[in-house]
Amino acid sequence: MMYCKLSFITMVCWMFACKGAFVHSDQNHQELSSYPSDDAKQMPNDDISFDDTIASLDDNLAAVEQMEEEKYVHARDTNSKYGADDDPLIVRTKNGRVRGLTQTAATGKVVDTWYGIPYAKKPIGQLRFRKPIPIDKWDSVDPNFILNATKPPNSCIQNIDTLFGDFAGADMWNPNSPLSEDCLYLNVVVPKPRPKNCTVLVWIFGGGFYSGTSTLEVYDPKILASQENVIIVSMQYRVTSLGFLYFGTPDAPGNVGLFDQLMGLQWVHDNIAAFGGDPENITLFGESAGAVSVSLHLLSPLSRRLFRQAIMESGSPTAPWAVISREESIRRGLLLAKLLGCPHSPNSIPLVVDCLRNVNASVLVREEWVTHGVCDFPFVPVVDGEFLTCHPKDCVRNRDFKNASLIMGSNSEEGYYFILYFLTDLLRNEEDIRITRQDFLHAVGQLNPDMNELAKQAIIFEYTDWMSPDDPVKNRDALDKMVGDHHFTCNVNEFAHAYAEAGNNVYMYFFNHRSSHNLWPSWAGVLHADEINYVFGEALNPKKRYLPAEIDLSKRMMRYWSNFAKNG
Repeated sequence: MMYCKLSFITMVCWMFACKGAFVHSDQNHQELSSYPSDDAKQMPNDDISFDDTIASLDDNLAAVEQMEEEKYVHARDTNSKYGADDDPLIVRTKNGRVRGLTQTAATGKVVDTWYGIPYAKKPIGQLRFRKPIPIDKWDSVDPNFILNATKPPNSCIQNIDTLFGDFAGADMWNPNSPLSEDCLYLNVVVPKPRPKNCTVLVWIFGGGFYSGTSTLEVYDPKILASQENVIIVSMQYRVTSLGFLYFGTPDAPGNVGLFDQLMGLQWVHDNIAAFGGDPENITLFGESAGAVSVSLHLLSPLSRRLFRQAIMESGSPTAPWAVISREESIRRGLLLAKLLGCPHSPNSIPLVVDCLRNVNASVLVREEWVTHGVCDFPFVPVVDGEFLTCHPKDCVRNRDFKNASLIMGSNSEEGYYFILYFLTDLLRNEEDIRITRQDFLHAVGQLNPDMNELAKQAIIFEYTDWMSPDDPVKNRDALDKMVGDHHFTCNVNEFAHAYAEAGNNVYMYFFNHRSSHNLWPSWAGVLHADEINYVFGEALNPKKRYLPAEIDLSKRMMRYWSNFAKNG
């Protein structure tokens, strides 16, 4: 159990770089914009007029609205046999041709998009719980067949969050495309004019391995791709028990959600050149469980050759929720089987899997929350001996990882989001929440149910402000730091430190800007995942009416991320 007190300098987005050592002072501060680069790769001008920025965006708004109705002009409603090879929206992949569409970002810039390209066979029927199988060529029967890739793909089966009703701050993370087990698809967004040997960023979404989808509005890549002239790829992968049930057999090997990602990465490496991308310059980036996934690809001997560097937002493989033991994963799987009325003896695993394979997928995931601690997500990666050959802590200790440049960081209030879902009576979604000393002491036990009394007392001692132990605001904020440090911030720092000591370039950020669009109570501060809107450029959408300083912040973050991807 490791907790830590933060010592970051407080500013909107603070970054430092190090090689061979973990830097702790401003003396060694180095911004990502210090990379040798041409004008196209420079940071936005610090003297830029915010009024000019808004005026320029407003000038584009009318054009954006006019083009909105026409953005699907290049798409066909169904898969087609017809289409000329000189059509730039028809791309020949190793599996066959795909037809995309031209879209306009909210800024008025244009991109070409291919939605829902299949990268594996449908994981249904007997393939449920199994590793993905490469998809067959779709033009093997009819060489004239062209796959229509103009509609967002299905989201993988998961539960819908209804705890806060239609509250937009929570509902924004619910899937916005149909739920289905048939979900192994990826999306490619390419700037126009079509580049050659373009830098590629592959986004892996988060969601605790129990939720998430690449199609969320907050992940819309059109602004980032067009603004920074990079190709953005995003993929669906199986979550919940459908992606992470483990019994150590070919029928339920575990980590199949990670194997989905691996197959998606292999597809990108094999095919992205046809879209104008450079297969030797691929950067993975992800947030939360997506960041954990990225870090596990750094550790996996199967993934390392498929990308060059990585960006991890609020996630590390050494987080306590990131990887569980095989024994614990089997225990959870058998408990799920019991709840569903299936055989649940450890001596009858084939019968257990066969029964679970025939349960309706929606019923399966509805019953699977078999854990009881905060951030204790039920079905997550395991050390399976194939994708993961060592526990992340051991991999890090032995430096058994891909040497690569990294960006890592966390937000100032990482814990509140999860406490809001866990202690629903104590931390309600309303203003002016205060926590008495007695409630604080009780909450420590609720948040850490598996800890012994000595450990709980150590946590209380560490996170109590002993100058004012009864302060209800400080007690409330201590709960956030307790959860955020343990589950996110400390392990991010730990992983970054290990990578830097191995001689790698490690760039860190600390995000503490509370967005003017944040819908949660003001005391919740800068929540887990709040930086995503700025990374993908939502602030540049004039319809959203972000503040001028927020537009500038988003431009800077997009430039930091893309310059890193381009230059390492």
